[in-house]
Amino acid sequence: MGYKPKYAASSRKREPDIIRTKPEQEKPAKPPKKEQSRAGRIFQIILTVVLVPVCTFASVKLLGWMLETVGQPKAAVVAKTKDKTILDDFDAYVEQKLSQVDSGLTVNSLGTVELPEPTEEETEPVHEHYTIPDDVLVAPKPDQSCYGTVDSPAEMEPILKQAKWILDGQQTYFQTDQEIYEDSCIRYYLDDSIFAVTWQEVHDDSVYTFSEIKVEDASQFRRHLADGQYGSDTQYLTTEMAETVNAVVASAGDFYRFRNFGAVVYQGQARRVEGTYAETCYIDYNGDMHFTRGGEVLTVQDVQDFVDEHDINFSLAFGPILVDNYELQEHTWYGVGEITEGYARAALCQMDTLHYIVATANTTGVHQSIPTVAQFAKNIAATGCRMAYCLDGGQTATIVMNNDLVNRPVYGQQRKISDIIYFATAVPEGGTDNG
Repeated sequence: MGYKPKYAASSRKREPDIIRTKPEQEKPAKPPKKEQSRAGRIFQIILTVVLVPVCTFASVKLLGWMLETVGQPKAAVVAKTKDKTILDDFDAYVEQKLSQVDSGLTVNSLGTVELPEPTEEETEPVHEHYTIPDDVLVAPKPDQSCYGTVDSPAEMEPILKQAKWILDGQQTYFQTDQEIYEDSCIRYYLDDSIFAVTWQEVHDDSVYTFSEIKVEDASQFRRHLADGQYGSDTQYLTTEMAETVNAVVASAGDFYRFRNFGAVVYQGQARRVEGTYAETCYIDYNGDMHFTRGGEVLTVQDVQDFVDEHDINFSLAFGPILVDNYELQEHTWYGVGEITEGYARAALCQMDTLHYIVATANTTGVHQSIPTVAQFAKNIAATGCRMAYCLDGGQTATIVMNNDLVNRPVYGQQRKISDIIYFATAVPEGGTDNG
């Protein structure tokens, strides 16, 4: 039976004839129109923009002058004054129009006039800012119409263009010309609060699964403990927990109930600590990653002080740290896990503000190598991430999108665990602002 805690939102239901006519008798084809030369186009622009308005302007001025002077005394004296005024106005008008035309034309090195390229004005629709309240355990349900799948990176170009507003100038590691694992596809999700793209690459004969996510609000980066409470002994599959909380993308966490090390923080409260040698990752209420190293926090009060100082929301206790402030971290020894042997790996990376990657490295198909921590860290750092942290690996290392397991875990099966991290849409059903 799938995992469905009591607080989970109940599911809701959302709910040309062809006419053929006889072809007309073919008429003799008209000779094609001769294409207008570039010089002709330039002359047409000048004629339209300058000469026609100038002639119209002059005609109106002269006509007005004639009507004013007919039958009036001293017409000759008045005419001289009027003539000067008309000529001044005429010169100013011509100069203005020629300046406007000249500003739109450029001359290249060969002396040829280049016409300006037509510009297409893109009006970006207004997007509401959504947030998920702190006391909500289950995120809004994703809109299934916002999911999609393509076969090649180039097909993602229009999706990336649509996601430009949410990226807000940030560059993605995913590119439309990169090589992907030959037996894989690319999955994506895009709505008014989140963009996510998931794909696979081959590095050092391992298959790396990447899911890159950009959210609008820090409340969309979340941690879920089994049964929705700290300390539960129940364990579930990553896919089961992801479905229960309506995750767009989910990754296994640190399996905090299986090991007793590092600092455990949940909902802003320090729960326990064994900080002698473990490195801990913390996520603050702005969605940013922080680290402590072995020996820096040794008591629950030490952890709570760190939590209060940095406004920490939750922690992940596994490690080691892979990248710190864009610097690749090197480890010759670490007290948790097998860092010098090949092993299935998982990582959480922060690229930029509210911009993340979750990644795994597994054996898949003909690619049967698995990395050491040093090899894994090298390939993770190549994403250009600002921060990166190793999560629980082996059979625990899983990435889920739209409730489907994307990577191939050890032995081809997920392991039941106690917690996940996930990224959710903040757009509620009906699109009403819930923040």
